[in-house]
Amino acid sequence: MISRPSLILTLTLVSLVGLLSCTPKEPATPAPSIEQLKMQSQMKALSAEVVKLRESRQEVELLRANIAAMDTQIAIYQSKLDEKVEEPVIEVVATPRDPDIINLRGNIYVLIREIDSLKEGMKNLEKMNDSLEMQIEQLAVETHTESDLEIVMAEPVVEAVTLQPVVKEEKPVVQTTPTLMEEPVVVKTAPARGYTFNADYRLAYNDALNNYFNNDFLEAIQEFRVLIEREPSGAYADNAQYWIGECYYSLEDFESAITEFEKVFAFTENNKSDHALFKIAISYQQLGRYLKAQEHMERFIREFPDSELVSQARDFLRGNSRN
Repeated sequence: MISRPSLILTLTLVSLVGLLSCTPKEPATPAPSIEQLKMQSQMKALSAEVVKLRESRQEVELLRANIAAMDTQIAIYQSKLDEKVEEPVIEVVATPRDPDIINLRGNIYVLIREIDSLKEGMKNLEKMNDSLEMQIEQLAVETHTESDLEIVMAEPVVEAVTLQPVVKEEKPVVQTTPTLMEEPVVVKTAPARGYTFNADYRLAYNDALNNYFNNDFLEAIQEFRVLIEREPSGAYADNAQYWIGECYYSLEDFESAITEFEKVFAFTENNKSDHALFKIAISYQQLGRYLKAQEHMERFIREFPDSELVSQARDFLRGNSRN
C-alpha cells in the first residue's frame, strides 16, 4: 500500500511535468543571411580602415612636430657654434680643431640626418593616407554608410606635442675637473609591453627627445630605455640607444657614454653607427686617452668614408696629434 506522503510527491511530479510540456517554446532565431554576413564583414573592414587612417594622420602630425623641434635645436647648436668660432683663437689649439666645435657640428649633422629620415617617413605615411581614404570611400559606398565616411574625413584631434627645446640662461662656468661616474646611472624601466599604435611609439620617442633637448638627461635616459625594452626591434630603437649615449656625454660621464654608444652597433639595421663611433672617439679625447681617441677616429674614417662627418674627423685627428 502506497503511503500518503509518497502519493503526494508522485502527484506533484506529474503536475510539474504536465506544466513544463505545456510551456510554449521561444521561436528559434533565424540564421543570418549571406547578405547580412557580407554587410557585417564590410562594416568590420570599414572600422579597421578608419582606425588605420586616424592613427596614420596622428603620426604625420607627430612627425611634423618632431621635425620642427629638431630644426629649432639645430638653430640653437648653430648659435653656440658661431659663438665658439668667434672666440679668440688660442695659440695651442686652432679653433677649427676645438673638440667642442667638432662636437657641435657633429650634433647638427645627426639632427639633419634624422630630419631627412622623418621626412621620408612622412611621405610614405601621406601616400598610405591617400590609399586608405580611397579604400574607406569605396567601403562606405558598398555598405551605404555615408555618416561613417563624413566622420572619417574629419580631421582627428591630435594630442598637443610640446617638443620645444628650452634655452636656459648661460651662467658663468667655473672651470673644474668633471667628476666621472664609476657606473652608468641605474634607472627603473617599465615591463616590456609594446605599443598598440605606431603613433604611441612615435609619441614616446618624442617625449624622450623633448627631455634631452630640455637638458633633463636622466629622465630622457629612462624614457629611451623603456622605448628600447618595449620595442627592441622598433624603427627608433637604434636612435634611442644613440641618444642615451648623448645624454651621458652631456652629463660629462664619458665612460658611460662610450659604453652606451658601443651598444648602437648591436642593432643590425641602424643609421647611427658612424655617429656613434665618431662620438666614442671624442669621448676618449675628453677622458685624455688620446691614443684611443685617434685609434677610433681612424677606424671611423676607414669604415665610413662617405659619412658627412669625415671632414670633422680629419680636423679632429689633426688637433689630437698636437697633444
